[in-house]
Amino acid sequence: MNAKLILYGSLLCFLIISCDKKIELSPGLDSFDVTTEKDVYKVDEDVVFNFSGDPDMIAFYSGELYSEYAYKDERVVNLDKTVLNFTSMRPELQNAQVPDFQVLVSTDFNDTYTYENITNASWTDITSEFTLGGTAYLPSGDYEISKLYEKGKPLYVAFRYKNKAQEIAGVVRRLLIQSFQMVGQSNWGSHLIGDPVSSDFRIIEKNADFKTATSLTNTTITLAGYSREKGSSDPDPETDTWTVTKAFDLDILDNGPDRPVALKGNQDPKMKSHIYNFKEPGEYLVTFIGINANINENKQVVRQLKIKVENPD
Repeated sequence: MNAKLILYGSLLCFLIISCDKKIELSPGLDSFDVTTEKDVYKVDEDVVFNFSGDPDMIAFYSGELYSEYAYKDERVVNLDKTVLNFTSMRPELQNAQVPDFQVLVSTDFNDTYTYENITNASWTDITSEFTLGGTAYLPSGDYEISKLYEKGKPLYVAFRYKNKAQEIAGVVRRLLIQSFQMVGQSNWGSHLIGDPVSSDFRIIEKNADFKTATSLTNTTITLAGYSREKGSSDPDPETDTWTVTKAFDLDILDNGPDRPVALKGNQDPKMKSHIYNFKEPGEYLVTFIGINANINENKQVVRQLKIKVENPD
């Protein structure tokens, strides 16, 4: 019994000593450095970044928009203006009615997507600001929608399609909308704020019992009338269909932090260089982060280089 107690005690002491022992970081971080052969390159020319030292991990910011170390914690963009555009077409349909189509904007819609709430909101009609297509898709042209934005209030965009009874006015001619986009401008350039997917369009019908053939896909908004599959024996309602976006804030754009590209993980072999080419002329502050880490601690070093990129001769 005494021998067993001595053995267990010795094992316990060994575990305590092992747990208390600090695991040292692997070497190679302090000597990590990055160099290039020159400071000026051409667009699309390979820039070879040569590494010395051997960090466990290496991360990379190119210095381009959305890849800047200065915005590693947060990038909030102040928008100067925002434009709306799309393409549209109306396929030919013999003896068809041309429904009443409107492009509308609201800043007081209450975000409850029912017909009653939609129609109780105040909407500004901007249809006349756009060119509409005929039998082929046609670009609408740009409209500065931020002119209607009120600071602190959300902005909504809607497409409204009203059809008359088809026995009287004829079958309903469809209207198709593609390439919907809202693009913000800032001192950093252009920012896509909304497209057919991210705008989160929803369909609202005047009467849920007489839903139209209006549909949404990742590329196309199809505005249509009530489908009378059985002809004159089917109901023939007048319809009022809306497709409405989510709320947009056109004052600022919070993109979250700029994220680095991971070049090397702690299980990867030593990395001697990284090759990158820039697509646009400009001056870029390129950042590499060397990181060594274990269960006890982590340490990182930041290495930066200024690279100038020029157009080809």
